[in-house]
Amino acid sequence: MSKDLTKKAVEMLLKGATLVSDPCPYCKGVRVMMDGNALCVNCGKEAREEKILQDIKKPQDKTETSSTPYDKLDQKLKDLTDELESEKDHVKQQEILKSINDIITLKERLKNL
Repeated sequence: MSKDLTKKAVEMLLKGATLVSDPCPYCKGVRVMMDGNALCVNCGKEAREEKILQDIKKPQDKTETSSTPYDKLDQKLKDLTDELESEKDHVKQQEILKSINDIITLKERLKNL
C-alpha cells in the first residue's frame, strides 16, 4: 500500500466517500467509494459502481455465508441506525445519515435489477 494511495483514500473519506464492505475484486484490498468509483487502497485500481453491482448479482460461492448482499445492507442499515441513535457529534451524525442514504439508494437499485 503506497502512501499516495493512502493519502488519496483519506482525502476521499474526508470529502464524504465511504468504505466498501466488499473487497477489491483484483487483490482483495480495502476500497473507498465516491461518486460511483471504488478505489482500492492496496492496488490502486478503480472499478465503476456498475461493475460492483454486477459482482453483487453473481451467485455466491458455496463457501460464503448464505446471506445475500441485500441482507448485508439491511444489517448495515440497522448498525448505522443504532450508531446514529447514540452519536452526539453533529458532523458524525451527518456522515452516518449520508451513509444510510447511500445504502437505501443502493438497495433500491438492487431491487430494480
